[in-house]
Amino acid sequence: MFDQRDIDNLRGMMPEWLDARLGIRDLRRSFSCPFPDHDDRDPSCHFYRDSNSIYCHGCRRGGDVFAAKGLVDGIEGFPEQVRGVADDVGYRLSGSGKPTKPRPKRKKRPPFAEPRQAGGDDCSEACGLAFAKLYSPEGVEGRRFLFRRGLDDRHLARWGLGFTAEPGEIMPSFRTSERGIAGFVTIPFWNADFTEARYCMLRTVPGDGGAVRNKEWRPAGIASPLWNEWMLTASLDVVFVTEGPIDAMALAKLTERGGSRKNFMALGGVAGAKRLAQVLYRAKPKERPGLLVICMDQDEAGRRTRDAMSADLCKIGVAHICVPAYPGGAKDADEWLMAGKGAEWDFCEVGQGSGDGPRLFGTRWRDG
Repeated sequence: MFDQRDIDNLRGMMPEWLDARLGIRDLRRSFSCPFPDHDDRDPSCHFYRDSNSIYCHGCRRGGDVFAAKGLVDGIEGFPEQVRGVADDVGYRLSGSGKPTKPRPKRKKRPPFAEPRQAGGDDCSEACGLAFAKLYSPEGVEGRRFLFRRGLDDRHLARWGLGFTAEPGEIMPSFRTSERGIAGFVTIPFWNADFTEARYCMLRTVPGDGGAVRNKEWRPAGIASPLWNEWMLTASLDVVFVTEGPIDAMALAKLTERGGSRKNFMALGGVAGAKRLAQVLYRAKPKERPGLLVICMDQDEAGRRTRDAMSADLCKIGVAHICVPAYPGGAKDADEWLMAGKGAEWDFCEVGQGSGDGPRLFGTRWRDG
């Protein structure tokens, strides 16, 4: 059916196909897995030049350009895969060796794909109960964990954080494997009016039983939105974007002394930069932030993500700036905040819950 020369030529065009079909150009480093149902937040897919193939060490799938085409687009038959690759890279198949008719011009692909449907069922009720647990004997260690990070009761309420020892009560798709821990802090991804949360991540609270396996956990099989993603389409003047939600909360605290609240969101990991560009590309210009402030971690991955985000925002036409290095060589906003606590944070009592509820505390900032 196909000339072997065509098959051999196409098999050698993996780099061209990755660029044309997926927009992946830098093959010197690992890149996010392009295969469906793999939310690859720590880029684990690699191109092997010797065999002109790719392989994801996370989901353990890969192969040559035809196999990759089949996995990405759900094409099973080899002839269909060959035609699909040829269409993607603009290669004219010779068939029996006779010239083929000129192909019609292909429609220009948009620079950014449609963002995946993210989140699951609404877990706002479970997250509300988890917030209440922070102020019960069961949640003492969770509240202490957050206090040690410099957050106080005002921040816990502002972001709707919580505590659980049973992640499945928050979202049934959580699959955690920790032993000897105190539990988990819940970090819901609330909507703009705080009435719905269709995603939640966990932060492990250490206990007396040994080392923590993972500091963060996410529900299995559910694509992650960005934390406070709604801010990208809310016509806000300025939005600060960090890598992780804890970094966003730390930066909010560091800037709260001016008296006015600013807008903070988080990627939830460097892989979220792709989704940020996809959401902004499809938003109406009047819905986008007037200015996006990029606050990535000060490490190699953070700097690469910062540069990639800046390039994408230039293509879309979103005004943005990149923050300079954090003071004192801190890697991220959370580390910067923690460096300012001295021996221990100072807290002052700001009130008490209803009835015989717990005492509530806020931060007492040291002068200077």
